[in-house]
Amino acid sequence: MSAAHSAPAPRYAALAQELAEEIARGVLPPGARLPTEVELSAARGVSRATVRAALLRLEELGLVSRRRRSGTHVTSDAPRRPGSYAQSLTGIDDLLQYAAETERRVLQVSPVIADDLLAARLSVRPGSRWVHVASLRVALDATRLPLCWTDSYADAGAVPRDFGQRLQDGSFRGLIATLLAESAGRPIDEVVQEIRAAGVPEGVVAQTLAAEPGGHALEITRRYLDPAGAPLAVTVSLHPAERFSYTTRLRRLPAAEQAASRPR
Repeated sequence: MSAAHSAPAPRYAALAQELAEEIARGVLPPGARLPTEVELSAARGVSRATVRAALLRLEELGLVSRRRRSGTHVTSDAPRRPGSYAQSLTGIDDLLQYAAETERRVLQVSPVIADDLLAARLSVRPGSRWVHVASLRVALDATRLPLCWTDSYADAGAVPRDFGQRLQDGSFRGLIATLLAESAGRPIDEVVQEIRAAGVPEGVVAQTLAAEPGGHALEITRRYLDPAGAPLAVTVSLHPAERFSYTTRLRRLPAAEQAASRPR
């Protein structure tokens, strides 16, 4: 059948394409919040069901992220490759979203005492006690491709009795730091994050990630701090190249806030 006689694309697909093009042109840049389903329905002259299907398509492409009470936000200006993950970080809620949108496979849970080397790596006290969790984050799409290897270190004093069981049987899918915060009554007040270029180490990490040993990777270290500044958890995640993209949005402070923040 010729293109002239082919059936038109479904309305939701056409709307998804329109929105994707606006995202690519920067009309809706990464970090921007999209109008609500009701607002999009009225503005584009389509039903809410059409809007919902279009947003789902954009989410599958990695262009937007949808969260209850927070709305829909642009996460990338280009569709992601199959088996990759795009993340936009503006606050702790975005880390929670990453936990919800990927699958964690726990490989090992074991106690550990921080020696000088580990203490320096995690910026914690030598001799402090932690519970080490080695895990894999896997894409929820059809590829099931491993996204990253994560070594998580949980403050042993904040770990609940059923900690290992809940992680290994999959009954808890959220951030490990969130579980610790709830158990110990120490809310997460701040997350300190460091990103650096790294290589995929040989051996079990490369094999488990199905990645080339020595290949390019992104290493992200996050320290989850309570209101007193003490770490509840420290995680070190290794993402093979082309399986993860990261977006941050920086804004200039209003003039009044800039003036207030200057040293006097």
